[in-house]
Amino acid sequence: MVVKRGGEATKHRILKVAEKIFAEKGFAGARIDEIARAAQVNKALIYYYFENKQSLLDELFRGFFKESSRMLVNYVRHGGLETGPPNDADKYMEEYFSYFSRKRDLLRIMLAESLKRSDQAPPLFKLVDFSDLLGEEEAEEMQARGAFQTEKMNQILVTEFFTGVVPLLMFVLFKEQWCGHFRLSEEELDRYYEKAMDMTHVAYHRSGEKQ
Repeated sequence: MVVKRGGEATKHRILKVAEKIFAEKGFAGARIDEIARAAQVNKALIYYYFENKQSLLDELFRGFFKESSRMLVNYVRHGGLETGPPNDADKYMEEYFSYFSRKRDLLRIMLAESLKRSDQAPPLFKLVDFSDLLGEEEAEEMQARGAFQTEKMNQILVTEFFTGVVPLLMFVLFKEQWCGHFRLSEEELDRYYEKAMDMTHVAYHRSGEKQ
């Protein structure tokens, strides 16, 4: 599809508005008319960029997974899957954490869609199963690091998803409510969360258990 001059900015605005409305109303409850009004465009223009509401959601997910996979590749490149003493991969995980925080609305949609019973894999699985998003050079690099060896990859995927990604997702989504309910400051909660992750997920990475 050829995008008109200035069209990328309009498309981005539509996606940003849709992300917010999907998070507030749920995918099923959101309406294209409502998205058009909030984005200050006519409905026909939305259909110029997107075939339907599902393709709008797919585009949001695609952009998120592309960016999050880039960050995870950087994490691996800088020793994120290695055991032993701490390495400089932590700053790349912090970048990943920050991205999750900024994309809280989209993550709410992703979680809701993932909890639906379906024959298709839940969208959340893409947070660790991102091999098809890699370029040829990146895929070869991950292969050289042994990341795609079946036994090792199975352990990595289970560990990263169930002890890393899912806890991070829950923390990001419930952080504000937790602080309000338990009367904690965000700084206090951050400190408790970091300690919990150090004792579990990070400890695993720094142990020899993956060998």
